[in-house]
Amino acid sequence: MNVTINKPKCLRSGQCTYLHPELFKEGEGGYPELIVANPIPDNLKEGAEDAADICPSGAIDIEE
Repeated sequence: MNVTINKPKCLRSGQCTYLHPELFKEGEGGYPELIVANPIPDNLKEGAEDAADICPSGAIDIEE
């Protein structure tokens, strides 16, 4: 599983960084940054899927 963040689509609400700090941190300009390397380790996949689901702008993309 690979995770990408579509910055032009991102609203910078911070939901991903707040709820999944094991995966995301706040980066430059308030945009989230992925802090783990793709592919996402098995033990973090559920969190990545949750982050994509809760993202209000749908800016977190998951590819299997």
